[in-house]
Amino acid sequence: MKLQKLYLERLAEKLNNLTIAEKERIEGVNEIAVQLLKRYGLEHIKFEFGHNRKYYGICHQDRIELDLFLALNAPREVVRNIILHEIAHALVYPLRGHGEKWQTKAKELGVTWERKYRK
Repeated sequence: MKLQKLYLERLAEKLNNLTIAEKERIEGVNEIAVQLLKRYGLEHIKFEFGHNRKYYGICHQDRIELDLFLALNAPREVVRNIILHEIAHALVYPLRGHGEKWQTKAKELGVTWERKYRK
């Protein structure tokens, strides 16, 4: 619990101290996410930035969360790929994980990955 509080404090501190360039970058990433959610009929899903020590992105029932520090530092194509990865989860929800149905949907969306999800 202490660790989660530390991550939330770090996120709040960063959000309150963004440079102009970082604000522009965040706005651009947010725009990409909103456009992609709309393209795939997921306007009801919220997009937000967070900070998670385990995941770059995560899909919840009602929102997709992207790690703020990744959004600020990774190449745009990497960020876009992770957003699409989470959109694939949203489209096959409530299925969990990276099974065959998720992989099929992810491939349809153009998601690329190096990790072998199927055994």
